[in-house]
Amino acid sequence: MFGRILSNTRKQITRSGWSAWASICVMTLAFLVATIFGGLAYVSNVYIQYIESKSNVLVFFEEGMNVEVIDSLREKWANNPKIKGITYTSESDAYQLYADYTAVVQKEVYTVLKTKESKTLPSSLDIQIYSLEDLQSLKSELEQDIEEANKSLQIVDTSEAESPASYPQQARYQYSKDPTQKPIVLKVDDQSLDQLRQVLYFLRVVGIAVLTILFIGIFFFTFLAIEFRLQSQTEEIGVMQLVGGSLFFIRSPYVLEGGFYGFVGAAVSTLIIGSFLFGVFVLNKSSTVSVFLFKMFNQLPWPHISDLGWIVIIFGLSGIGFLIGALSSYLSIRRYIR
Repeated sequence: MFGRILSNTRKQITRSGWSAWASICVMTLAFLVATIFGGLAYVSNVYIQYIESKSNVLVFFEEGMNVEVIDSLREKWANNPKIKGITYTSESDAYQLYADYTAVVQKEVYTVLKTKESKTLPSSLDIQIYSLEDLQSLKSELEQDIEEANKSLQIVDTSEAESPASYPQQARYQYSKDPTQKPIVLKVDDQSLDQLRQVLYFLRVVGIAVLTILFIGIFFFTFLAIEFRLQSQTEEIGVMQLVGGSLFFIRSPYVLEGGFYGFVGAAVSTLIIGSFLFGVFVLNKSSTVSVFLFKMFNQLPWPHISDLGWIVIIFGLSGIGFLIGALSSYLSIRRYIR
């Protein structure tokens, strides 16, 4: 029986003519757009993971700061569940890193930097967080701890006041060259990070919305295409029912026909995008487009996908197309074959 079902399906697809080609072309276009927007949504998600994996919060310490003060803050923050990791950069390492950077991009600054006698710069703690959603609450916690640490380093100086009773006391801090400058400072570009997070979140929402609309469009197009075919074959279906054909035997060719359109459309769109990516990143690595895309995205945490994995992805997307086409055909055919 299954052989006859497949034979009838092939005959129906062949007899469809331009309708079959139109169905495949529309589904290919719809799946192509859906795959592009789905890819954009995935890239934005990977980019958010990349941002969260970087050091989003920096705490700077004035030169000469007691290491015990730094270690106490580091140990306290290490137990915070919102913090993924903390990296300490010493004063000498900070100088070397900045010197290496300016030697390439800011030679004037590098020339001035070399004249510095101590060959040191403020040390820092680079704090990585698990999620940008925790940034604001964590910032408040760190600011409170840093304020307490700065108070412990505060020195009340009354030497410059002629009458301490009539003049306010002048406060200064240990290790700070500028009396008004606190020796421990928190640096967070939270505004830019929040704006970037909102933009990427918007892209993901738009991508999901477009994907939903496209899949609904694919569903209804297949639904209408099969229904149009059914209207022209009402008498033929009636004859099959009169001679004792089962619902399964009559419905199956139409369901498989819709699934075929979805499968081919999804497979073709996936191969088009795969061929483009293969040509850009493999066959023509030295092109301007390839170099530009590589510089932009090579640092993102892309998952490793083997050759077998790519084959699974192609057949997986094609299988999704088959299911959408088959489901829409099944719902359409239930109205005519009961």
